[in-house]
Amino acid sequence: MRLAILSDIHEDHKQLKRVFRKVDQIGCDISVCLGDISGYSNAYYRYPAERNAQACLELVRENCHIIIPGNHDLHAAGKIPEPPAGAGYDYWPHEEDLEPNFSEEDLAFLAGLPEYTVLTDTTHKILLSHYMDPNLSGIIEGFFTQARELDSHFGLMQKLDCNLGFAGHAHARGFHVIYPGQFRHYGYRRLQLNDFPVVIGIPPVTRNKMRSGFCIFDTDSNLLQAFKLF
Repeated sequence: MRLAILSDIHEDHKQLKRVFRKVDQIGCDISVCLGDISGYSNAYYRYPAERNAQACLELVRENCHIIIPGNHDLHAAGKIPEPPAGAGYDYWPHEEDLEPNFSEEDLAFLAGLPEYTVLTDTTHKILLSHYMDPNLSGIIEGFFTQARELDSHFGLMQKLDCNLGFAGHAHARGFHVIYPGQFRHYGYRRLQLNDFPVVIGIPPVTRNKMRSGFCIFDTDSNLLQAFKLF
């Protein structure tokens, strides 16, 4: 089975259309969106003419079989997850976000999405989330950069009997491959996955800082490919 996996659109309607055109050319069985469909700040993104949160959500709903919300989507919908018990974490300052043009139905749809999903109808059980435990929604400020910080996420994968995970949020320039005790970064290329469990951090759709891309994963051959979009 061939999966198309995308994340972190940030209202970039033009680039999102390019992703789906490429996915159609490649041919995929399941398309997955890992969130942050919305979330636009003039401080970080510079494509105001193509910015359209509602049109991006419409495209995602038309083309994706699985949709996970990101922290910006949850903020727009007014649904903020509780932090882990006893943890003194700071949330991202979403006040910089410009108002998305979502309808009430759009907001209700986003608010009703699951924090994560386990895909079971493949040769792998795959954990799909916007980011990684204990920050599955990406609502907590900061990013993981070392493998030991992912112990909790691998614990969740073990609990859910998953040997593979995909996450977005970090805007990787290419993709991250994380094993227990090992954190690697790769550019936009193919990679044969031979060792499990493993978590893949995928690139963003948004063209911010020339990082735009998405991933295709073949569950039968275990071949991962990150496509760069210019």
